[in-house]
Amino acid sequence: RSRALGGNAAGTLAEFSQQSRLKEHPGQYPAADAMLANLLADHEASVQSLRGDLPTVMDKYDDAGTNDFLTGLMEKHEKMAWMLRAFVS
Repeated sequence: RSRALGGNAAGTLAEFSQQSRLKEHPGQYPAADAMLANLLADHEASVQSLRGDLPTVMDKYDDAGTNDFLTGLMEKHEKMAWMLRAFVS
């Protein structure tokens, strides 16, 4: 989407890592149930981040296309979090 709007998209692993809102935990090898709990937490964090970005995209940039794209991503993360919550609990 960034390229479609005339910007530059991240293209290296270092750039992706630097711009990521979710952080890696190298050297940690949790049990399967903890992995699922961590995955759920990451999906929920993604939902919160995207929900916070939506007003900025519309109010500051007046960009309905990006807002729609982010809403779709948020809905996918919400659905996955819902499924993981059902499995974890």
